[in-house]
Amino acid sequence: MSVIVVAVASESGVPIFSRKRGSNENIQFSTIASLHGINMFTKCHNLSLINTHLDNGTIIWKEYCKSITLIGIATGGLQCDLENLLACIHDVMIFCIGKKELENLKNVDQIKRDLRQCYPILDYLLESLDPNSLPQSTIILDYIQSLLCPQAQQLQEVLDNYAQTVTGRWACLSIHGHLVATSSDFSELDAREAKLLLLLAAAQDGAPLRDTLVYLPQMSPNVAFRAVTCKLLADVYVLVICGATPPLSEIDEIVLRCWEGYAQTIKEAKLTYPRNFPTSFTFDPALLGVLVINVTKRRCVFSRHLHGSNQKSRSMSNAHRIDILRTFFVTSVKDLVPEFRSNESEETDVCQSILSETFWCSEYHKCHMQRSGNILCCGLYSPTVPTHTMRLMTSNLLQDLLSNKEIYW
Repeated sequence: MSVIVVAVASESGVPIFSRKRGSNENIQFSTIASLHGINMFTKCHNLSLINTHLDNGTIIWKEYCKSITLIGIATGGLQCDLENLLACIHDVMIFCIGKKELENLKNVDQIKRDLRQCYPILDYLLESLDPNSLPQSTIILDYIQSLLCPQAQQLQEVLDNYAQTVTGRWACLSIHGHLVATSSDFSELDAREAKLLLLLAAAQDGAPLRDTLVYLPQMSPNVAFRAVTCKLLADVYVLVICGATPPLSEIDEIVLRCWEGYAQTIKEAKLTYPRNFPTSFTFDPALLGVLVINVTKRRCVFSRHLHGSNQKSRSMSNAHRIDILRTFFVTSVKDLVPEFRSNESEETDVCQSILSETFWCSEYHKCHMQRSGNILCCGLYSPTVPTHTMRLMTSNLLQDLLSNKEIYW
């Protein structure tokens, strides 16, 4: 999937930034002007230009805050991915500079400079859409990429203590960009805000301790919070939202005091990656990949390394497995789940009880989804597995997920 995202000032058409991922060439200024001109032409005639289709691609226009228009150009991907990406980029812009600054677009040059701090997060998002990207794996933009490990509950207790010591309110721990543990009150945040905090930690450039002002798009789009990110080990970050005090130098001492005795616990949790499930959790050999989603918490877990490093597949690469699972979920599963719909009907409970499973069958692979309570499980299987056997395997896997005491969300 190749993606280009361009932000322009809605009134003047002045480009604010342009980010790309993939083999597409850099977009020329004349092309940006033409794309914006098309959008302005339709607005002058009281029409809304939503999208247009190319050969194996899509262009989408989306205006935010009545001041900035995002133009997304994607080839080789799903249109819904591009729509979600633009919404996520809008959240990132508010997250970094605040909604008021975006609405009052008086000084475009200043906005350009201010939005440069968004680039690491934007580039991380674009990179993560590619299943071949490393070290981060493919993400579903609506959900929080997570890692399930036996140490999560113990790490949550440490997080609560750390957050309380620095007079913080919300805290989270990430490993390789995956959410591992959160403080007890982290659920107060909207899922979009939680995802942004995780992205802030995941997109760090390796700085051991960083102080960042952030705006929460839902809770506080105009008043900034202080986010302190600390690197505990390689690819392991802890982030906390706290007040103006204590100073960064004192937080450095608190981090050492709170986390020094848990280095071994964190190292054990790191071993769960990239499998993303406890080592005690076994999978059927016929299962090639799995996607598990906690519906209420909006957290998802991908795994393509189910059977250890010696796992080989002649039929498809590891990256291809994740791409198939992700496409299966986005195109076939998501619309069947009432909580994932934008407009829920009065028949939600009826739909939920009826549409509890679905499947794909093709010449090269099979996919099956089954749901129980708040847990939804999608499995990828070899095409030689009979459909009724695939259904039984997914059901057993789902029950194991619900009963395993080492699975802690």
